[in-house]
Amino acid sequence: MDLIDKVAIVTGSGRGIGKDVALFLAEEKCKVVLVARNQTQLEIVKNEILSSGGVAIAMSLDLSVVSNIDTLVNTVYDRFGRIDILINNASILFKTSFLDVTEEEWDMTMRVNAKAVFLLSQRVLRVMKEAHSGYIVNVSSTVALGTPAYHASYGASKHAVVGISQALYETAKEYGVKVSVIYPGMTDTDMLNEVNPPVPREHWMKPNDVAACVLFLLKQSDLVIIRDLVPWAAGYAKV
Repeated sequence: MDLIDKVAIVTGSGRGIGKDVALFLAEEKCKVVLVARNQTQLEIVKNEILSSGGVAIAMSLDLSVVSNIDTLVNTVYDRFGRIDILINNASILFKTSFLDVTEEEWDMTMRVNAKAVFLLSQRVLRVMKEAHSGYIVNVSSTVALGTPAYHASYGASKHAVVGISQALYETAKEYGVKVSVIYPGMTDTDMLNEVNPPVPREHWMKPNDVAACVLFLLKQSDLVIIRDLVPWAAGYAKV
């Protein structure tokens, strides 16, 4: 895909992986729509893009609220008349033992990490299918390949992202829209540092490692399968 002037929505782009994906896309001359709950973080990323001559808008939205998903899609389409790329990256993570997971924690994790991915992909695909082009990348996790007891809700949500992506892939290909799901491992983000996982830091990735993987996928024109990109990195991506 030629990325120049493409309109890209990146969720969870106020920090971490989403921020680096947004910056990478801006460098490729995409028009970037930054989405997260923290307006202050979004403004910092937006100003960095604008200062480099890029195009970016920031939308502070809680994607666990369904009406905000419709607001996002409608606002972007009204502003740019198209949506070419969607990066579903936003997620939350609780470090809670299986026996201690509350119903509230479970529901919130599923609303942000899975339901929002499904609904936003659904809404965006309706736009992309009219153009018969587009690319959706969903960020799962290696936790979906093996879930520790203390990440029960997070692991289940990332398993759900895989299932959503598979169904989305089969649906979207009819309309010329590509879909990938990637499985980053331990990545040096604020979210991961907040739960302090028992894994040596030398095994951790950097957010720009994952962003580079996303950029690589977006630029491909043919089927590509990636396995074991780097240790703790994207173990699999389907285009």
